[in-house]
Amino acid sequence: MTDMQQTWRSLRSLRSSPPDPVRHNKRKKDVFSASLEQSEQYFRAAEEVGYETRPVLAFYGLSQMGRAIAAATHTDRLNDPEDWQLSGHGIRVPGISQAATRGNIGALKIRDQGKGSFTQLARFLESPSLPAPVQLAELWDSIPEMNGRPLSDGDHYPALDISEGSDRTRDDWGDHGSPGVLVLTGVPKKIPSLVDFLKHYPTVWPLEGLQEYSFLASPRSGLDGQIYLNPLRRYASGGFTSLHGTRYRGRSIAFPALTGNSLPMHPLLAWWAALYALSMLARYEPATWATAVNVDTSKQAVPIEHLLDEALHAVPALALEVMSEHSLSDHSRRQARSNKEEKYMRKEYRTLSEIGRSVMAEFRHKAPPAKKSEKQGPQ
Repeated sequence: MTDMQQTWRSLRSLRSSPPDPVRHNKRKKDVFSASLEQSEQYFRAAEEVGYETRPVLAFYGLSQMGRAIAAATHTDRLNDPEDWQLSGHGIRVPGISQAATRGNIGALKIRDQGKGSFTQLARFLESPSLPAPVQLAELWDSIPEMNGRPLSDGDHYPALDISEGSDRTRDDWGDHGSPGVLVLTGVPKKIPSLVDFLKHYPTVWPLEGLQEYSFLASPRSGLDGQIYLNPLRRYASGGFTSLHGTRYRGRSIAFPALTGNSLPMHPLLAWWAALYALSMLARYEPATWATAVNVDTSKQAVPIEHLLDEALHAVPALALEVMSEHSLSDHSRRQARSNKEEKYMRKEYRTLSEIGRSVMAEFRHKAPPAKKSEKQGPQ
């Protein structure tokens, strides 16, 4: 059984054993089950058609999935008993015809309408929405599966994987080896400056008690750039990734804050906005869309194909995660967060070895930076 088959099997099982907010409300249960059935049929149909029409079916599959998520949202996050019912798209692509005429679909701008399904879901997921216009290319970069497959040129702030490892820019740790550091992977090889780049990732920057940080554009282990953060505070194994990252399909991710927002938007909403924009282009500007997906002439065609392929797997899997988390009460979620912090956080400490390393770091920061890496101290 493939991962995709398992995901749909798990979603289908929810229809007979739904989350608590749905279980005892017949009206919600009817909408929940019907929406999941329609969503599955839309996604399965999208898999069978070409890229010329796939974004339309994929978006409506996500839209119906959104109705199931809304029905499963705990009442703590509803404004009134009927608030769970979604109405209208709640999102738009202003000036789509003018942008289509110019031929650069990455320049399409998406924003919310202040009300409707998109903004309702943002509230249920405790996420920023899109109050200001955001270019499709920027949204595109924030989707983890699209790292390394940008839609346009320019600066990029992609979703970064968070892990624990060793600083590959260092070879002077001595007999005891390098201390564990926090690793951000998927960094573009060219960034304006390390600090300016990190400012786009509010869940990991600024980091309290940071001793030093460095950037390696091309680690020996792979093609993606890596940033290394060495904080004074130590965590139990897996603690930093759990507390500072966003869970996403079994990974821990640092998402960028989009234009107009101080915090990252929920990844499900990034998928919603991207698929909505592509579906609008396919429906209302078919000639422009046909040109964009023509692999013989368009450099954007292959990245578009990749996103539309990944959507069939990522969106259902992400929706399953969302329903598991957001069907819980606010009290249960706060308690889970408190238990997680208690499990992973340790008191700050400094061993003699770390003190020595900090002294050496002060001397290194006064020296010229090493070639092929950008090394800086905390601000």
